Amino acid sequence: MKFDKWRDHDVLKQKILEGLPLDPKYGMPVMKRVAKADVRNPIPFNCLGSTKNRKELWFHFYIDDYQFERIWNNFVTYVPMLMDCEGGFSPDFSLYLGMPTVLQQWNSFRNKAIGARLQRMGKTIIPNVGFSDEKSLDFAFAGIPENSVLSITTQGCLQNGVCKQSLLNGLHELCRQKYPTKLYVVGLFPEKWKDKFPMPIETVPTFAGTRWGGNHG
Repeated sequence: MKFDKWRDHDVLKQKILEGLPLDPKYGMPVMKRVAKADVRNPIPFNCLGSTKNRKELWFHFYIDDYQFERIWNNFVTYVPMLMDCEGGFSPDFSLYLGMPTVLQQWNSFRNKAIGARLQRMGKTIIPNVGFSDEKSLDFAFAGIPENSVLSITTQGCLQNGVCKQSLLNGLHELCRQKYPTKLYVVGLFPEKWKDKFPMPIETVPTFAGTRWGGNHG
């Protein structure tokens, strides 16, 4: 069967995946290194449609998954809106503790595929690094560039000791493997933790924090 890569119902996601280099172990799309980024005016993806002047905005996907599932299902529709922005973060389809591994791998794949495609369309996209426990780190870091500006979110990660420890363990391993030059953290990040890591860490307020005067992580 022959598939038209630009048709609306792109079952194989060819318009996202065509030509992307893939990690040899897991087949994860490989994202490009971001040497420098100055994130200003962060805005969640689900608010872009009602925003007219986007040229100085940085979009992110640190929101509930259902609010941006549509970009995977109908990527081409949303490209013009994203390309209007100054830059953005790659998606954050969730990897939860206890989630079946195959679903975590699928979400990690989608995060990198969309991010890598937008990079190759000329947009500055900071690679988001999503992970859960120690077992997830191998595939979670596959396709993530070395010596790059990177990002994570701590939303939902600071509520109990297990989640906090998984977050810290993952970040230490990220530094060991990928040598990030700067880390953007969307959500809360305890000040006392910053000395534990070699790279500059800059917190970005969640949209709730931007609107209501506090960062609620």
